[in-house]
Amino acid sequence: AGEVICSGTQVLCFVEPVQSTLETHVQGHTTSMAAGDTHGALLNSVCYVATSFWAGTKLSVWRERYAFARRLMEEHDHMTFLAHISQWEENVSRLMGTNDSNVSEIEGLKNVREVNPHASYTVTTQKMYIKFMFREYEEMKTLAETFFDFNLHSWTLFYISAAHTFYSGLVSSWVYRQSKDAKWADRARTAKFLMKKWADCKWNFQNKLYLMEAEEAFCDDDIQSAEYFYEKASSSAREHRFIHEEALAHELAGHFFLELNRIGTAVEHFMQAHEKYYEWGAVAKSNSVLEFVQRVIGEMSSLSAYALSDLTSSSNRNTDNEDKNTRKRMSERLK
Repeated sequence: AGEVICSGTQVLCFVEPVQSTLETHVQGHTTSMAAGDTHGALLNSVCYVATSFWAGTKLSVWRERYAFARRLMEEHDHMTFLAHISQWEENVSRLMGTNDSNVSEIEGLKNVREVNPHASYTVTTQKMYIKFMFREYEEMKTLAETFFDFNLHSWTLFYISAAHTFYSGLVSSWVYRQSKDAKWADRARTAKFLMKKWADCKWNFQNKLYLMEAEEAFCDDDIQSAEYFYEKASSSAREHRFIHEEALAHELAGHFFLELNRIGTAVEHFMQAHEKYYEWGAVAKSNSVLEFVQRVIGEMSSLSAYALSDLTSSSNRNTDNEDKNTRKRMSERLK
């Protein structure tokens, strides 16, 4: 019963807002445990944790959900399921800047990650994602090559696989712009084709399709279309409560406008990304955007009072002292 509930919930994500489906995985876990179906309970826990992340759950809340699932996997000595979700712990630790992940200390986990092809696929995908998020191009590209060498699919993880398709498409667009290797453009188009089929469910997939369209237009030097789709991607993500993808849309738009040397517009998007990443709970990622602006844009003589004004306004939020000091140093640099 637990596996049926889990699979049905994942399919439901192609019809209903993904945020509203999460509780069904909780019910699937509870029902399975009551029936003595440990496998079904653990499976629903895995999908609950994974889908919660891709749904844009605040990272502090996500960590609580993950901690419960990890304890459950460890109690039942289920290394395979733990291998599937453990990379998320490392990724979230890095996004938040807490650096408190200890999954590397779990005995036997590394072996399962390497031997089990589905676990290996999940770990590779998650590593590719975090390298993409922190703009670590060479390592991301290497992991992407490995990702595309896999030929795995699971109906149970179907919505989660859609998230993988989304990010692999964005990765492919970036690699194509850097390498001009046509195979990456083909990979991006294939991912976008799949997303277009799923986008009948506008709530869950519209913003993703718009962002993939924007990145493709960027690759094709179609400036007008790219500008249009970046705006649509961020507004759709905001409307449908994907705060992490709203942040990402602004960040990628920032890189697009930076390429056009439209510095003021680029700064505006980067600052929106910074705000939304922080709101999501990804403090380290949020700070990395500020550091990028400081390092790259701040050195351009055309920058200005515009960026300084934006930064000063941003610093009025209630944050911890370290984050305020980061903004203060950046503002002084840009004066």
